[in-house]
Amino acid sequence: MRLKKIKPLAGFQDALGLSAIGGGLAASLPYFLGSSEAFVAGAISASAGASLIAYNRAKDQLDRVDATLDEDFILPSAKPYKGEGLIAGFAKDSGKEVPVPYDLLNRHIALIGASGVGKTTLGKYFIFQQMVKGGGYIFIDAKLDADTRDELGYLARVIGRADDFYVLNLDDPSSSNTYNPLLEGDADEVASRIMNLAPSAENNPGADHYRQTANQALTVFVGALKKANILYDFTDLTILLQSPKAIDELMRKIPPSKERMALEVFLDKYRVKVKVGEEYHWQVDVTKLKDALGGMAGRLAQFAQGKFGEIFCTYKPEINLTDIVLNNKMLYIMLPTMSKDVAALNAAKMIMSDLRTAVYRAQSLPEAQRPNPKYLIFADEMGSYAVPGIARLFEQARSANVILMPGFQALGNLAETSPEFADIIMQNNWNKAYFRFGSVKSAKEISEALGTTKTYIETLSQGESNSESKVTLRVDPQLNAADGDSQGSSWREQETEKVSIDKLSALGIGECILTIGHRLYHIRIPNLTTPIKHAEGEEREKLIFKPYRRRVNIKHGMTCLDFASKYQRLISAATEQQK
Repeated sequence: MRLKKIKPLAGFQDALGLSAIGGGLAASLPYFLGSSEAFVAGAISASAGASLIAYNRAKDQLDRVDATLDEDFILPSAKPYKGEGLIAGFAKDSGKEVPVPYDLLNRHIALIGASGVGKTTLGKYFIFQQMVKGGGYIFIDAKLDADTRDELGYLARVIGRADDFYVLNLDDPSSSNTYNPLLEGDADEVASRIMNLAPSAENNPGADHYRQTANQALTVFVGALKKANILYDFTDLTILLQSPKAIDELMRKIPPSKERMALEVFLDKYRVKVKVGEEYHWQVDVTKLKDALGGMAGRLAQFAQGKFGEIFCTYKPEINLTDIVLNNKMLYIMLPTMSKDVAALNAAKMIMSDLRTAVYRAQSLPEAQRPNPKYLIFADEMGSYAVPGIARLFEQARSANVILMPGFQALGNLAETSPEFADIIMQNNWNKAYFRFGSVKSAKEISEALGTTKTYIETLSQGESNSESKVTLRVDPQLNAADGDSQGSSWREQETEKVSIDKLSALGIGECILTIGHRLYHIRIPNLTTPIKHAEGEEREKLIFKPYRRRVNIKHGMTCLDFASKYQRLISAATEQQK
C-alpha cells in the first residue's frame, strides 16, 4: 500500500501550453501558406507552449518534497503571505523566505516543543528583526542565561540602540536596572497586582473572605498614598501593614478627601483602646489587621529584602513598563526559576500584572500613537510562571498593537494552571510554530489539531489459478490442464494527517511546522550568532553586558514615604502593643 499526493493529470498551465502548440500547428496549415505574420506567430506560440510544458515537467522532477524519509524529510509548504512583517525562516521545499505579516502576527504566535529544539532561536530571530526595524520587545526568560543577555546587549550597541536596552536580572542587582511595579497604575490596578501573590480562593468561601479583605486594605492604603502624592516601595507597605505608628504617621500626611475617608472607615473596625501613660488612645490593633490580611505583609516582605530588595525598593526606578512599551524600548527579564522558584514565580506574577497595565495604556491611545512597529513580547518557557490573569492579555493585546509570543514545551504546561487557561491561550494564538516533541501524547494532540488532507492509496492485488479436466467419453481419456495468474491495482481516496505523529517527533533541531492562519509551512530557522559565542578570556570579558544607569528624577510635588530609615521606632511601637 502506497500513499500518493493528489495531482491533476493536466493542470491549467499544461492546457495552456498544449493550446499554444496547437496554435503553432494551425499556423502551418496550407491556408496560411505565404503569410510571414502567421509563420512568426505560429513559431512563437509553439515555442512558448513547448517551453511551458517543459518547465512544468522539469519542476516536477526537481520537486524537493520527500515525506517518505524517517529523518530529514521535507514536507510541502504553502504559498508565502505578502506584506510587511517578520521572517520566521526558510521553507525546506523551496528555500524561500516565509514572512509572517504584522497583521497576522498581531493575532499572536505560540512556540511549542521540547527543550533545546529551537524555540528560543526563533524568538531571538524575531527580536533581532524588531531591533533593526526600530521596534521594541520584552523577552521574559525563565532561566539565568548570561550569554543571551550579552548577545542582546551587543546587538543593541551594534545597531545604535544601547540607550533603549534594559535588563532586569533578579539574581544579580549589579547587572540589573531597578524596577518598582507598585508605582504605576491606579489603586485598584496596584492592589490587583499585589493580590496575584496570594493563592487562588476559588471554591473556598472562607479563603475568599480574607482575600477580599486584603484587596480592600491594599486598595485604600494605596489610594491614600497616591492622593497624598507619596512614593512608596515594598518596605514601606510591609511596615505599614504591621505598625500602628506607621499608620498614624500616614494619616497625618493625607489631606481631607474620599481616599482618606475610605481608609479611616476601613481601619475603624480594627481600632482598640490602648493606655499610654495615664491616658487612653484609640489605635489600630495590628494583630487583628494582620490576621485579616492573611499574611500579605509576609508576601510583600520577600521583595523588600536581599537581592530582590536591591532591585525593587526604589523611588526612582529605571524600568517603567508603560514607558518601555509605548516608546518601543527593549527589556530582557531574567527569572531565577531553578534556584528561587517561589520568589521567581511571584516576581513574574507582578511583572505580568504590570504588563497588563502597560497594554491597557497603549490600548487607550489613538491608533496613530500606539506602538509602531507593533510591540513584541516573548514569554519563553511560559509554563514556569503562567497565571490565570495572563489570559486577559491574549484577549486584548491585539487592539493595543502588541504581539504576544508564548513559548512552552507542551499543552500540559498550560493545563496545570487550568484546562480553561490552556484553551484560551491556544484559541488566541492564530499562528503556531510546532517543534520536535519528546512526548507521543503531545505530538498526537498537535497532529490532530493540524487536521487532515486527502490522499490516494494504491492497493496492489495478485492471484494465481490452475485447473484440470478430462473427457470421460473417449476410449483413451485425455487430461486437460491450465494454469493462470493475474495482477491488478486500484486507487481510493482517503483522509490522512497533514503532519503525522512520527513526523512531529522526528523534526530536526532548528526546524518546525509553522501555521500562519490556515497555511502550513515546513521551515528551517536561521541561528543568529554573535562574537559572544566564540570569545574567550579578555575578549569575552569586554563583551559582558554592563547596565546603562539612567538618571531618574522625582516629579515635582512628590515626596517619599521612606519608612525604612525610621523602621526601629515604627516597629517597636507595634511590638509594645502586642505585649
